[in-house]
Amino acid sequence: MKRIFSVLCSALLLCSAVRAQGFDSGGLVVDPSTINAFDMFNTATTQFGYGTARSAAMAGAMTSLGGDASSMSINPAGLGMYRSNEITFTPMMTFARATNRGVSAFEGNKKNRFAVGNFGLVAKLRESSTGVTAINMGLSYNRLADFNYKYSFATRGAAGNGSIADVFAGQLAAAGITSAQLKNSYNSAGDFLWSNYDPTYWGAILGYKTGLVYDNSGVWGRDMVANNAAVDSFTTVESSGSAGEWVWSLGMNFGSKFYLGFSLGAATIKREQHTYYGEGYHYSSESALNYRADYFNYDQVAKMKGTGINFKLGAIYRPIEALRIGVAFHTPTYYTVSYTFQSGMTSQVKALNNVDGYEVNKDNFIDPAFSERTIKLVDDGDYSWSYTTPTRLLLGASYTFAKQVIVSVDYERDWYNTMRMKDSPYGALYKGYIKDTFKGSNTVRAGVEWRFIPQMAVRMGYGCWSGALHDNKAIYSTPVVYKTEYMSAGLGIALSQHFSLDFTYQYCTNKMTPYKTFYGYDSSVDFASDTFNTSIARHNAMMTLSIHF
Repeated sequence: MKRIFSVLCSALLLCSAVRAQGFDSGGLVVDPSTINAFDMFNTATTQFGYGTARSAAMAGAMTSLGGDASSMSINPAGLGMYRSNEITFTPMMTFARATNRGVSAFEGNKKNRFAVGNFGLVAKLRESSTGVTAINMGLSYNRLADFNYKYSFATRGAAGNGSIADVFAGQLAAAGITSAQLKNSYNSAGDFLWSNYDPTYWGAILGYKTGLVYDNSGVWGRDMVANNAAVDSFTTVESSGSAGEWVWSLGMNFGSKFYLGFSLGAATIKREQHTYYGEGYHYSSESALNYRADYFNYDQVAKMKGTGINFKLGAIYRPIEALRIGVAFHTPTYYTVSYTFQSGMTSQVKALNNVDGYEVNKDNFIDPAFSERTIKLVDDGDYSWSYTTPTRLLLGASYTFAKQVIVSVDYERDWYNTMRMKDSPYGALYKGYIKDTFKGSNTVRAGVEWRFIPQMAVRMGYGCWSGALHDNKAIYSTPVVYKTEYMSAGLGIALSQHFSLDFTYQYCTNKMTPYKTFYGYDSSVDFASDTFNTSIARHNAMMTLSIHF
């Protein structure tokens, strides 16, 4: 972050100005310009609903079971239960479907994606009848979270309702930025000096440069958008990417009674989010303005890419042959993340009285249309962001009935209030905000496997994550998942002594907090969009090919 240190120092001063004047702003399309606490939270949330098809079919309830490549990311002690070498590969398809309560779709709410859920290699290093009965080593990739989704909606406004232009005006006024400053913020080549301003205000500056806002004798307000305009809004959010980890594991078997294992994990994050927001303006009567905006489009692209490191330690105990009890501890993952952001805005404006002599087309629209794009904000290399995910504790128990039916139950506790932002000038601010906003979460997973003939097994699973927010009804700067449920069913087939196939279908639902596309308020004004509710459901289909040798 040192490369843009001067920009961020300015940001702190500007934020102080905003607080001093009492203007608070944010919302879905106002806040993507930098990493925030919810980006940390979203990329740190894992459900273990992926991995191999067998693990997914049992909802990831593998803390005590073992004998599966997913164990390396859940409880590495399970690696000690292998009796042969194994290679696994799990391709999958995910179908995300969003629902926006109370509003119509704008550009669709579907996103489909091919992915790899798991790749694993297990090798037997030692086998003995005394002492350490077996030592197995494994290398595996397991998918931990999915960021693929798309949702969109449109609203129709009445005359005189709020516009994001009102928020842009409030931001610039609170920051003490004037149009005279902006007019003089160009270098000798004619390029606008975006680096002189905190990225928080880049959207508002784009609004100024495309005719939405202007200061009249030092008072910011709408420029080419009349106050009597009826405002229609259009919003689309499309995200892609995933979180996963490569793990190197070692598992030991002590007399088929006690199993011990550890994993060293190299986690990966890749997420790209496109946010589009547009407004269309309708007037019941002719405006007194010289220029009248008909619509504007606002596009933002934010990319996160990073790696992290963690450590896992686990144990499984079998007091009797049918019963297994497991425990695993996961250290926080320490992530280093690069972040890239860029935004652009265009507007179509009609000249009712062309006092400035713009070029206009035959319909009196300014041609070419107002269009502006920010520079690309890039934080990488020595200037990357760093943060830590929660500490995790997993407990599990499983029981085998009549050597045919396995019932497995897991409980997981994650301490999201211990997340920390590292290399950031906002670190101290984030620490207090994280503590006040997040809490420890609880996850319960249960799975059943019935091997009704030696060559075939059917499986079912259910998982529920209780969420980690103190207040599920609060309106945050972005929609936040506060509850996740997933149900799954699968089939396992042993094709021969050396080959097996597992198939799983999984249905997952994410319930999300209400949110606004924009808001801005102080003691005298309150500008805000409607409140929206979005939920996302995922249909996952996966297949694991296992080779035993």
